[in-house]
Amino acid sequence: MQTQQKTPTPRFCHQLTVIVATIFLAGFTATLIQYRKLPATIPVLQSFTSDHAQFGPKIAIFYLPFIALMLFLLLHYLEMKAAYPMMRKNKPPLSHSQRQNGIMTFCLIKNSILLYFTYSLFNDLTIALGRVRILQQWHAYLFLFLLCGIFSMGIVRGILLNKKR
Repeated sequence: MQTQQKTPTPRFCHQLTVIVATIFLAGFTATLIQYRKLPATIPVLQSFTSDHAQFGPKIAIFYLPFIALMLFLLLHYLEMKAAYPMMRKNKPPLSHSQRQNGIMTFCLIKNSILLYFTYSLFNDLTIALGRVRILQQWHAYLFLFLLCGIFSMGIVRGILLNKKR
């Protein structure tokens, strides 16, 4: 039995990850800089209609970035695991193009989630500082549509790659 080599991550994924991680770090840094200016209680949960559903301590502004970072790291780990061929019981190993599809799907999902959470962080920061909200209802729907599109493209492409074999 021949051994398969690791599938390299496409250059596009590396570049996208660097860009999105830089934007996330900029947002996190801006929040740290503005943290002292925040009031003691800030809106921590908002509806899509721009109503403030709940207020909490100002440290709560870091909850979503922390969750986003954990999701990003988990998906990054899964992306790296997708690069290595796995031996599956009673099934042939995944082809290079199938593994590449998995890598691209994980890459797009992890970066879109981190980008959206960073956008939400900027929105929370502007609202906490008493400015007009920048995150509108249609932004959330657009993000969900984009995420569903990425999932769907990855699944459809995976099915088509299986049929090619």
